[in-house]
Amino acid sequence: MIPHKSRKYRAILDLSFPVRLKNEDGTLVEAPAVNESTTLQAPAGAIDQLGHSLERIIHAFAEAPEDAKIFMAKFDIKDGFWRLNAQKGYEWNFAYVLPQREGEPTRLVIPLSLQMGWVESPPYFCAASETARDVAVQLSETALGSQNDNKFVEYAMGNTAVQALPEETDGDLRYFVDVYVDDFLSMAIATSRQQVRHCANGVLNGIHSVFPEEEDKNDPISLKKLKKKEGEYAVLKDMLGFLFDGEEKTMQLEPEKRAMLLAVLHKWIRSAKRKTAGIEFTEFESIIYKIRHCFRSIPAGRGLLTPCNNIIGLRPKRVFLHRNKKLTTALKDMRTIIREATAAPTKCKELVMGHPDHVGVKDASLHGVGGVIVGEGKACIPTVFRVEWPQGSNKFGLGDGRPRPLVAHYGGGVLVRAGGTCGAV
Repeated sequence: MIPHKSRKYRAILDLSFPVRLKNEDGTLVEAPAVNESTTLQAPAGAIDQLGHSLERIIHAFAEAPEDAKIFMAKFDIKDGFWRLNAQKGYEWNFAYVLPQREGEPTRLVIPLSLQMGWVESPPYFCAASETARDVAVQLSETALGSQNDNKFVEYAMGNTAVQALPEETDGDLRYFVDVYVDDFLSMAIATSRQQVRHCANGVLNGIHSVFPEEEDKNDPISLKKLKKKEGEYAVLKDMLGFLFDGEEKTMQLEPEKRAMLLAVLHKWIRSAKRKTAGIEFTEFESIIYKIRHCFRSIPAGRGLLTPCNNIIGLRPKRVFLHRNKKLTTALKDMRTIIREATAAPTKCKELVMGHPDHVGVKDASLHGVGGVIVGEGKACIPTVFRVEWPQGSNKFGLGDGRPRPLVAHYGGGVLVRAGGTCGAV
């Protein structure tokens, strides 16, 4: 039983353990675990995309025009893995015995669909959901008004910002569709309600093209989430653990997740002031991974993770903060950065490396440094530069007498530093 955020627990059939069977003569025979004996055949490429969904969203925000308004919606597949049926005859691999009182008849359950505990369920499901995403993209490419309205489309249209748009315009529509396992993420730079409706129908009909439509309460598209307005196109939306702002083009960690991290860090820091039983390694590792995810929107905090990564590499049973000053200081700084970041959410453009303003080549020798600079993003007359090292700079050199030059861009040119002397070219 796995703890779940919206209910007490979620039952998962763990197929990673072998089964011990007793023969008639009383001897025990061990049958290999289902996961261990599975021949991997699912498309591995589908699962490889999981780590890139957030990156693609950030890049889409970074490339949007400053005056554009991005509308976002999220659609969830209900009972995801159970939407894929097991091949006939292979469902017996998922059979399990229900808990029962002694003396009662043995009751077997034979699931007809893929189980959450099977090693091949994620790639098979991701292959299906990504196929639905591809269909959604194709439908979004069709002409406005060419799609039939999906039965759930009105759930996507209720936001006041969408209702404030004119019904039709001549403006261009820009859209983005992605999927993270069972979460379909849709974004649109739309200038009319017709365009928003077109994007919504594209995603909803794309999902139903792979996961067949059923009556509302059993439909693969979660009606419960739609009623919570997750599928409503809006300029503020929680996606993949972050709150995105479609007007300001910013992102920050969801408030609930941020409050949890601050509370845990506060508890840890207090425990460092006195000798305690320490922190369970599993708790430490879990929270640090969550902080690492948080720092995706706060790049200044990533350097603070080094002491934490060192501890995770050692994998001790418990982590004692009062014995590790560097780690304690890093955790204090993390808490400060996470708390202060709420005042100014991060611009997505700051998280994406832009094209350089200037490009060129440089090289150094015993006598000096030289190179070529040409304009790329900004106008610049192609320039060849050569700088001789100042007298006495060899004392800062390498073992063989070669100096350690530092060359860096600044404002209008290049800053050349050698032996503590700086010169502008």
